[in-house]
Amino acid sequence: MKKIKIAIWGINVILIAVILFLVLGNGMKNDTTNNYKTYTVQRDNADYFNGIVQENDKHAVSDQPKSEDETLTATHVMSGQKVTKGQVLFTFSRDMSSDIASVNAEIQQAQLAIQAYSSNTATSTTTSTDAASAAEAQQTAQQTATANKIELSKDQAALAEAQAKLAKLNQAQSRTVVAPISGTYFKDEAGRSFIYGTPVIEGNVNEYSLDKIKVGGEVTVIKNNGQKISGNYEQKDVIPYSTQNVSYYHFRVATEDKLPYGMHVQIKTASDGYKIPSKAIWKKNTVYVLKNDKKHKRHVTMTKKDQEYYVIDGLKAGDKLVLK
Repeated sequence: MKKIKIAIWGINVILIAVILFLVLGNGMKNDTTNNYKTYTVQRDNADYFNGIVQENDKHAVSDQPKSEDETLTATHVMSGQKVTKGQVLFTFSRDMSSDIASVNAEIQQAQLAIQAYSSNTATSTTTSTDAASAAEAQQTAQQTATANKIELSKDQAALAEAQAKLAKLNQAQSRTVVAPISGTYFKDEAGRSFIYGTPVIEGNVNEYSLDKIKVGGEVTVIKNNGQKISGNYEQKDVIPYSTQNVSYYHFRVATEDKLPYGMHVQIKTASDGYKIPSKAIWKKNTVYVLKNDKKHKRHVTMTKKDQEYYVIDGLKAGDKLVLK
């Protein structure tokens, strides 16, 4: 019996020890946990808009003959190729040999008539020197010269007209199509050809956010792979393109980097940074970030505007700042 009592007392002692350990252990854990007052860094005050890379200008060009007797003889450009304004894209030709031969005959006839005038002038001069009367000879020579000049004038006019016809025929038998602007040549699946101008970023915004688009204002363009490039607002519409329930306006962003047509991007306006309370600032440009229940000292770049503090670099949205 005595041994049983001793065993019971032993068990009780062990249970009391376990309970004390658990109680004291929890007390020690609570003592080591720091109940910091914190502030969670919010998203900065920048505005975000969506945009797509499109051409600033677009012109249709044709590689189709204008008539049945015209043939496409050469294509000097491939789809996707860069072109400059005035560059030859297509060359066409027409069979004008019959018309050209006819006009060449007119030219030859006029030239022969002009040569005949020169011969008549020489003969007239020789005959006049053998005449018995100098006065009659002079009068005859003057009449002949006048008549020859009239005929010569007609022949010269006919020659000029025929030469002009030949020039037009030569031009008509060879036609070229040139690029109306500098840009990129593209031929779609339907066979239509276009010249696309410089790629720019275009977006749209409703009437409530129109005042956030500041022409000339700097922006950050975030590409679909996360890469960031600098840009600025180049223009915005004055007249809305849709006014059913809410008015919408187009705007354009220019960048030095030429992005591919069709790329979707995000446009971020310049911001003051992440706004933080003054109690989060322990020393000049110094804050403490809480991570895994421990505070870590961090130096940041900040600015003060209208009695408010903004962190430009060193923090991100979601960081927990320890307050004083």
